[in-house]
Amino acid sequence: MKKMKNWMKASLLVLLLGAAGTTQAQAQITANCEQKWGPDSVKTIQNISVYREFFKQKNFDAALESWLYVFTKAPCSREQTHVDGVAMYKSFIAATKDAKRKQQLIDTLMLIYDVRAANFDKSAGSALGRKGVDMLNFRPEPNTAVLKTFEKAIELGGNESESFVLSYYFKVALKEFSGGGLTKEQVISIYERLSKIADYNIATSLQLLKEDEGNASAKQNVERFTESKQSLDGDLAGNIIKDCDEIITLFAGKYKADKGNKDLRDLIYSLLLSKGCSDKDLFMEVATAKYNDAPNARLAHILARKLQQTDNVAKAADFYQKAIEGAENDSIKAQYNYDFATLYSSNKQFARARQLAQEAARLQPRWGKPLIFIGDLYAASYSQCGSGIEAQAVYWAAVDKYQRAKSVDGSVAEEANTKINKYSGYFPLKENLFFAGISPGSSYSVSCWIGETTTVRSSD
Repeated sequence: MKKMKNWMKASLLVLLLGAAGTTQAQAQITANCEQKWGPDSVKTIQNISVYREFFKQKNFDAALESWLYVFTKAPCSREQTHVDGVAMYKSFIAATKDAKRKQQLIDTLMLIYDVRAANFDKSAGSALGRKGVDMLNFRPEPNTAVLKTFEKAIELGGNESESFVLSYYFKVALKEFSGGGLTKEQVISIYERLSKIADYNIATSLQLLKEDEGNASAKQNVERFTESKQSLDGDLAGNIIKDCDEIITLFAGKYKADKGNKDLRDLIYSLLLSKGCSDKDLFMEVATAKYNDAPNARLAHILARKLQQTDNVAKAADFYQKAIEGAENDSIKAQYNYDFATLYSSNKQFARARQLAQEAARLQPRWGKPLIFIGDLYAASYSQCGSGIEAQAVYWAAVDKYQRAKSVDGSVAEEANTKINKYSGYFPLKENLFFAGISPGSSYSVSCWIGETTTVRSSD
């Protein structure tokens, strides 16, 4: 019987506070903040103690009556009251099958968020952001109501907004756009605002990590806001921007008129990169400007690859070197060295290409790809390294690299075996070795630029 009585109290709280609904109810509760601890501070403290003890035991039914007293009589006494109330009412909502009662419980859940936002300024944005998420869970329509809640949450929270709110808000904005409630320009404006918040938090947290590598909170923030930023970028590119030409149409003129606008520049850069538009002149322009403003290894690598595609070897080499110097770990540095090597191999500068590939292999000893690459360089040198057996010797050296590659990295075994079978067929015949006075199994110094010692083998 007592449980039923508590259920009724939980369900009818909004109605008891005022028939006009949430706004009036909120105002009525807020008015009680003239006395932080309510009309009877002793009774408030007693009820806090009682409800908290039951709350810790997850006995929410028993906790409810005392919690209701604190929430209605002294809502400003402790912010934890509102946090606990959300947990309790979500539990009540999940437990009831009565549709009418469920809606009343949801009304109260929303009221709790509103009252917290009204009385605790520092966490008002967080309270409304979480309210927006629960509106999506329990009352997603009308979408405009959810949108306004998130909009207010961001307005109040600013850079202190929680990472997940950014993603939810933008998805709601996209839904509104698809229904004709927002224009493309309005959605882009929302994106820019949310993206700035993500960038701010990433930059701030990275700075904290520089000062203290063990700062777990900062590391978590970097991960969360990076994930949110990626979600924003993906949603914008996937739902608003159709192709490279549309990006240029929408933004090229704006950027030309305001090249000092870093936020606009970064937005254009992100969109062009996400849509695979790095071959556009506008991409090179904004990427270079972005790098000049804040040099970093990843962007240097992107610019190097772009310049390599345009055969600007000298500038590409410069950016590859900068990328390598700024790489944050050996794995990334190995990849940058490998990519740098491809720049020189495509220009027949085999010795320099090998040097870089060897460095990649040194940095990542269990990575077979650089060794495959060196083997390919040797095989491609046939026409440059004399004639007859002297030229064919490059295939011995090449096969040596392929065999080593598959011995250190099983993932390249199939590719290595294919190349071994191919180039073993180019080895000299036993007859030719005999007439040259060279015995199978003996050592042989490969001439030309290769300069390695290998083992003589025949193709038959």
